[in-house]
Amino acid sequence: MEPDYPIPSPCVGVCQIDARTKFCLGCFRTLKEVARWSRFAEEEKRAVVAELRKRQAAAGKGRRRVTRREARRRAGRAAGA
Repeated sequence: MEPDYPIPSPCVGVCQIDARTKFCLGCFRTLKEVARWSRFAEEEKRAVVAELRKRQAAAGKGRRRVTRREARRRAGRAAGA
């Protein structure tokens, strides 16, 4: 069963392309996927999101680059602990 809501962009605000893999270090999309996201049909977006999960898993858990906001949140948590 497919969800009835639109698939949001997987962008996390860390927009850097890895020179080796050609994937964004934040969301693991290619430049073409980033550029075409708003024109993709919902089923295309679901397919891309499934592929992103595979790419991230292949890169190794935790390979997604941490956003500045997340780094500040983690630092705040560590200081309060």
